[in-house]
Amino acid sequence: MVPFPWSRGLYLWGAPIWVPRDSDEQALEAARLELETVLNRLTDQAERAVKP
Repeated sequence: MVPFPWSRGLYLWGAPIWVPRDSDEQALEAARLELETVLNRLTDQAERAVKP
């Protein structure tokens, strides 16, 4: 996505999510679900912040 010139932007980020190298499938799935939840929360927060 490329913003229009002189438009406003918003940066949001969450805490790092660390996944050990030797994680089994269950741990990987838990990390994936955590990442999905955090991304959805940040997306909702960003949308609320920029709506008029």
